[in-house]
Amino acid sequence: MEHNRTCQFYVARKKRNCNMLVKAGQTYCGQHMGSEHGSEKATHYKRIPCPLDPKHSCYEHRLEHHLAVCNARAMDITEEYIRPNSNLQVPVEADIAKVTVASLSDTQLLAFLDRVQAAHSELVGAIDMSVLHHDTVLAAAPGVAESSIPGGLRHLAQNSSLLGHLQNVGLLDTSHARTCYVEFGAGKGQMTHWLVQTVTDRTQAMFVLVDRSPQRYKCDAKMKYNDGLSVHRLRVDIKDLHLPALSDIHDCQRLVAVGKHLCGGATDVALECVSKCQSFGRMALAGVVVALCCHHRCSWPSYVATKFLQEAGFSPEEFYTLTSLTSWATCNPRSEKVNGETQDCKDNEEPEINQEKKQYASGESGQEEENNSEMSPLQGDDITEEKETRNRYARLGLSPGRREEAGRWAKQLLDEGRARFLRTHGLHAQLVQYVDTHTTPENVALIAWKD
Repeated sequence: MEHNRTCQFYVARKKRNCNMLVKAGQTYCGQHMGSEHGSEKATHYKRIPCPLDPKHSCYEHRLEHHLAVCNARAMDITEEYIRPNSNLQVPVEADIAKVTVASLSDTQLLAFLDRVQAAHSELVGAIDMSVLHHDTVLAAAPGVAESSIPGGLRHLAQNSSLLGHLQNVGLLDTSHARTCYVEFGAGKGQMTHWLVQTVTDRTQAMFVLVDRSPQRYKCDAKMKYNDGLSVHRLRVDIKDLHLPALSDIHDCQRLVAVGKHLCGGATDVALECVSKCQSFGRMALAGVVVALCCHHRCSWPSYVATKFLQEAGFSPEEFYTLTSLTSWATCNPRSEKVNGETQDCKDNEEPEINQEKKQYASGESGQEEENNSEMSPLQGDDITEEKETRNRYARLGLSPGRREEAGRWAKQLLDEGRARFLRTHGLHAQLVQYVDTHTTPENVALIAWKD
């Protein structure tokens, strides 16, 4: 029997793998077999550009069916659990002006960095390394290592540690209370896939996957055929989600929120969303385990700890300066030339920061998708601007290592505010380095639980 293969498609003279599957006896998938790059003739059925997104095509005679399932279709905003902007702290129109790091003068930049360092030292301090593992996930490592899945082992290590933390604080035990697990920014649902296998009693668990984008080849597509599982996928922006309106959740006594790389402000609206379930019926928020990332995408209307930042000495106008600074932690070059000589960062190591940068820049939940596109080379004015920026940093004595450290201070200040938000709702909360920086530079997770 011929195994399913991915489509071999040529783009811009470089061979790329399309993720769509190929029928037996064919070389290309349905999307590409009729293109000028394909060697086969299209079938007698005509393919036309999709009216919702002309970047892909569909069979003309199946257009009505395609429009009903197309990933580009609009979200249904009539669902009872959708309440627009209900999880924002202030209306979107109340957003503040963005003052980036690049707009600061040399004196202002150095003064701001000193304030960030002082605030971090006083309010956050060192974040402990706590890399845990779960046996169920580790058992899958040999198979993933032999596969061709890009970054498979890296994702496995992250999932294993997050599940280890869930187990460590008793959030995988469903034997005494029916528990609802909500995976925010679910993507393909790999975290839920592992949750189903690791909870003590899956018949006493409900799994809800939330993402604003439709997904192909999602894990829960197979889970729904298991009669012993209660699995629901909600296509909704988290800022609009009102969980208590989901009728099936009424039978649960505990709510556990999980997320793997929930980008920027999506983390804040998720925390606000689950905090509102505290007073709903007999259900209580039992815990939160979220891997944090993309702090440059945080927003003032959604951030849950604006009061904390102001008490730490940062004005509302400086919020976006702080989020701008966070990019230094992950998008910072590891070496650069100053006066013709290469200046390496403090540890002289080369993690795949650019790869991580591409992965996390794509959306609310960049968790399972590997971005295979190449970064466009800098051209013209971009090269001049980058040279001027690097010369500025060299003049101010801001080495790549020091800038990376400053970016982490800014990230952790924002994350400390989130931890304190959960503490005001009766949970213990802490920040941990759940994997090392070689696995991912976005290696901090927020762990919260009730006694």
